[in-house]
Amino acid sequence: MIRPAGGRAWQGNGWPMAGATRQSDRLRVHGGPVRGRNCMRSRLTTGGARVVALGLLVTGAVVAAPTSASADTAVTGDAPATATAVAVFTGEPADTAIELPAREAAALETAEARAEGRPDALAPPFYDPGTARVSAPVVSTGDVTAVPYAAAAIPISNLVDESGVDETVPGEAADKEEPTTSAATRGGTVAAQAFPTLYYPATPTAKYSLSRLSAVRDEVLTAGLVGQASMYSAYVDAPRNRVVVEASAVTEGMRTALATRYAADLVALRLTPGETAGVSQARHNDTSPFYGGAKMGPDGCTIGFSWTHEGARYFVTAGHCTTASQNVYMDRYSSAVGKVIDDNWNNSTGSVKINGASYYSGDLSLVKMNSGFGMTARMWTGGPTSSTNRPVAGPASRSPKIGDKYCTGGSTKGSICNWKVVATGTTVRYDDGTVARNMTKGTKHGHCTAPGDSGGPIFTINSAGKIVAKGIHSGGGGGGGDHFTGSLESPCREWFTDIRLAEKILPGIIYKY
Repeated sequence: MIRPAGGRAWQGNGWPMAGATRQSDRLRVHGGPVRGRNCMRSRLTTGGARVVALGLLVTGAVVAAPTSASADTAVTGDAPATATAVAVFTGEPADTAIELPAREAAALETAEARAEGRPDALAPPFYDPGTARVSAPVVSTGDVTAVPYAAAAIPISNLVDESGVDETVPGEAADKEEPTTSAATRGGTVAAQAFPTLYYPATPTAKYSLSRLSAVRDEVLTAGLVGQASMYSAYVDAPRNRVVVEASAVTEGMRTALATRYAADLVALRLTPGETAGVSQARHNDTSPFYGGAKMGPDGCTIGFSWTHEGARYFVTAGHCTTASQNVYMDRYSSAVGKVIDDNWNNSTGSVKINGASYYSGDLSLVKMNSGFGMTARMWTGGPTSSTNRPVAGPASRSPKIGDKYCTGGSTKGSICNWKVVATGTTVRYDDGTVARNMTKGTKHGHCTAPGDSGGPIFTINSAGKIVAKGIHSGGGGGGGDHFTGSLESPCREWFTDIRLAEKILPGIIYKY
């Protein structure tokens, strides 16, 4: 897992702090994000009007009168935007993030897909807790079809409960055998919920489109701006129609530079002072057929989930853990158990676009098992030396949403639950300068992930006691040297790749029980 570089403490009630590292077992962050490399390296390739306030959606930023200050004057607290400088805030996003009702989460999923289909006419959608309604903002571009398109009814059906993080839910006993054909193809037995069949989102007007916000997010950490070394993460703040840049230190020069390059209301800085650089982040001694959550050797990453393609067995892990075409080993065996056949990570730059895609797909690697070795549709749970495991029901039915609860399952720290999603579509710069794009960010207090956890499974537990795959762990931070944070200290931070991106960009699908 990786963790971003930067300072160390989360404050107030805005969004998260700096200091993340990949959780493999090397590298850490410098002025900006931290990111320790999990294992080996991945391949070297190249990729690629006025706002109407509604609920949380605000009109640009309220621009205050400019004040005189030296460009290198440190900013140590909240500051409003001016005509020539972006706003600064110190709040913690997890304080206000709520888990969405199943119906609203499904509606938001469709609204997001619509925005991705017409990114120049629509702004990023969001859930407004003030109105308890999904908002699908439209940009004033002269496109008369945009509002009807965004406001169209969204069919809602076949909702299932996949959101559990209770590890006490009974599971199934298992031995080291492959599931039967029928067992390997069935999904979780979860009762569908009855909800109205049509959902109508609100359609306020927004100033900045999804394409504009996404372009700024993808560029800002590598644009060579004043103070770039202390900037480690950027994400789209959909309710406020802006991009938030997280930094371990902020100066007046940074505020001015961002406003000059973009606009004072297009970007905001989240100050997270005092964050320390993160360190890289091993269930041990697994035998074939292997389970998700097992330690990869010898450099110490974690297997994510079992995978299948055209009848062959694979597993998916983090791209920064491997190198293209490299052999992969497990501690118990002297011979290679598999070989990397696809990944989306450039050792020098980070996320790259692969397989003809026009989008980034996080931090992923696909390993094909060699003859004599296999994977099964189960995952280790419990502590790092635990022998407990659960069957994998399959991938989540939707992408992660702000407020979602989930668990991580690395080989170093074992299962850690009650993480909360605080940002999606995030760009994060790790300590070695590589940049992970299209990531989901989570946070929690208590035990954090650690070196060796990179590549491990992100999951929930459904009511049948089975694992629902949510993603692949990339990096994290917080908790200091013992990877533990109390309620008064900076929280743990964690970044992962949505499993639905993996199924979209890589050949094959999750091997489910």
